[in-house]
Amino acid sequence: DKLVKVWSVATKSLVSTCEGHNSPVDAVAVSPNGQRILSCGDDQTVRVHLLDGTLKKTIELHDNNEMRDMVAEHALVALPDNQHALSASHDKTVKLFNVNDGAVLRNFTHHTKTVECLALLPDGLRFVSGSNEGTARIVEIGRLC
Repeated sequence: DKLVKVWSVATKSLVSTCEGHNSPVDAVAVSPNGQRILSCGDDQTVRVHLLDGTLKKTIELHDNNEMRDMVAEHALVALPDNQHALSASHDKTVKLFNVNDGAVLRNFTHHTKTVECLALLPDGLRFVSGSNEGTARIVEIGRLC
């Protein structure tokens, strides 16, 4: 339904609804401090919302002019510093970006097909990405400053 809904586990009630995507939502991540919700989808955007549903930022990270209709974000991971995140896409990349201004800090190009999933390793310094090429790669994020 192109929405992200925040539910209270304790009361089993709807807390807020995050709107803005104009196509299906593919992935959701929550900042470690619980203050922001990140969502990505087939509309080629990452949306940053507050817990009350307020849209703070719309970010366009991935683009591939040859496959414009197919470029979609598939996975998100929020980093422990609450300021950065990773986004994986059909364009074969993983991008490290600042959730406040959308600036891309790094572009990881270690796959040859769509990157479908991401997971942050417990050290917060590396991630695992999985691709349609049948591989999973462990990648160092590097320094954020």
